[in-house]
Amino acid sequence: MNVTSKTQICDINKPVPLINALMQIRQGRTGAEADIFIKELAKNDTVAQKQVVKLLAKGSSALVFETSDNKILKLTIGNHFPMNRPQESFDVPIFEHTKIGKVHCYIEEKLYQHGLSEAFVAEIKNNIKKAGYRTFDIYDGDVNQIGLSRDGKLYLLDPECAGYKTIFHAVLAKVKRLLMKFK
Repeated sequence: MNVTSKTQICDINKPVPLINALMQIRQGRTGAEADIFIKELAKNDTVAQKQVVKLLAKGSSALVFETSDNKILKLTIGNHFPMNRPQESFDVPIFEHTKIGKVHCYIEEKLYQHGLSEAFVAEIKNNIKKAGYRTFDIYDGDVNQIGLSRDGKLYLLDPECAGYKTIFHAVLAKVKRLLMKFK
């Protein structure tokens, strides 16, 4: 997901159920993403009724909300890890993951983003490369793609910024994960 802004896109003003927020968004945007989210989330009352207070970001197939309990709720069409790569230490920890049809819902810690410097971006890019991945859509000084947790750990906000170097690497990683399951 390429985030369009590091600041809030719209303020819902008071906590509302996620499904209501999606209906408001659908009225103000073109495309089928909001309709897909509404259709799929209607199948799960627990997620549909999750209270959200802000729409923070939107991408080509994702929406990011702040919840009333000060967490982040990411909705994506499909897995938000590119080519189903595993979650890595540089990715924001996921508290909860729910899949409803083709929609994935991720609950994550809300990270601090103000005052981060270019050195932090370089550190994240270095961590991605050390883990054997290639960086995408994260440029020098691109601080809107990173965040700092309450315990001071630096994370990549957009998992699509770290991907396999080639298709061969993706297949090799999948084979390795399968072999590890059988050991």
